Amino acid sequence: MMLVGTELGIWSLVAAAVLGPIVAVLFAIRERHRLVGRLGNLEDVLRRLRTADPTTGFDEREENSLALSRERLVLTNLLDRFPEVTQKFVNVETLEALGACVLSAFERVLDCEYGVAFVREGEDLRLLAQSGLPEHEAYSGMTLPLGHGRVGYSAAKCLILRPGDFATLDEAHHQQVENTRKFERDFDFYVPMVHRGRSIGCIAVGGMKKIVQKAHSVSMALANLGALVTVNIQRAAEIRALSETDPLTRLSNRRHAYAQLEQRLRHRRTSPFAIFLFDIDHFKKTNDEHGHAVGDAVLVHVANQAREFVRKEDGEFACRFGGEEFLCVINSEDLPSLTARVEAFREHLASRAWDAGDGKAPIMVTVSGGVAFCPAEEEEADSLIRLADDRLYTAKESGRNRLCLESQREPQR
Repeated sequence: MMLVGTELGIWSLVAAAVLGPIVAVLFAIRERHRLVGRLGNLEDVLRRLRTADPTTGFDEREENSLALSRERLVLTNLLDRFPEVTQKFVNVETLEALGACVLSAFERVLDCEYGVAFVREGEDLRLLAQSGLPEHEAYSGMTLPLGHGRVGYSAAKCLILRPGDFATLDEAHHQQVENTRKFERDFDFYVPMVHRGRSIGCIAVGGMKKIVQKAHSVSMALANLGALVTVNIQRAAEIRALSETDPLTRLSNRRHAYAQLEQRLRHRRTSPFAIFLFDIDHFKKTNDEHGHAVGDAVLVHVANQAREFVRKEDGEFACRFGGEEFLCVINSEDLPSLTARVEAFREHLASRAWDAGDGKAPIMVTVSGGVAFCPAEEEEADSLIRLADDRLYTAKESGRNRLCLESQREPQR
């Protein structure tokens, strides 16, 4: 029996020694597949995203070139050798988190001491994250004009550059770059993030403490991963914005309004607010007499007024709640101040006729509305909206072009 137990122990050790590495490899393969699944088809991930000459643009015919083969090899090695680094790219959901993730990857793979990550917004680069730099050098909200300084030049030209490369520029370009530098220190690499031949950001890292073979290619591969995730995050944000926006008025839609309202309800005790629900008077008549194109124009006109009415910087918002009905969430001031504010909005709309541009008489655009208060009156979204809706109909029954703010069903004129 003793012999049998010893044999079982030996075989267990042998199995662990053999199966352990196999299991580790299988886990690594699974994590790579998860990353590739996040970024897209493997060939798309490994496809050449840049050209040596940025003026030539992206050319898919180069897909089987020697340069692409080298890039494929470097990126594959990164996925295999640093699964704990590349796995982080799978889970990031915001550009700011991605910036920190990219810099962390450069630090792990190239052993860098400091760095900055920028994303392109129009003709500017906005700082996403920084590591190892004092706050006065790289601060939240920092922007660089595209093409300015070494970071901006690298991004604009879609070229990976080292400090010595700037000395080879012609005098005019060299002077322009050096005169607009935001960072006096030198970085070891200035690495643009490029997608389909277009710059979408830039990473600059420095203080490398060891020599890494093929550091240029490794930098490109890491930037490629960053570029792909950046595009995915931006596309997801665009899709989310479309799902939350009314296509005609560009205000929040009803679904998004409920989500924003639930957010406000969580802080109702410390930040009381009011629901202002209103609709356009005689809107069906406008559609019938002037046509639906003019009706749509009236909706956009009222939506623009509502957008200007709310104080977005203070957490207020406006939405198209349905048809010709709009909802605003506004901060609850004292009753006289709030009454004066919503009355001013109503009077402003009604103060002048609106020219539909169809050759017919100008249209008088007026609204009727109701207001409900949270938490003073109701503390749930549906109850608040129902109360505001009841008061809206009180205002309409009392002659339209007026508001109702109180429960005794006496409209404010």
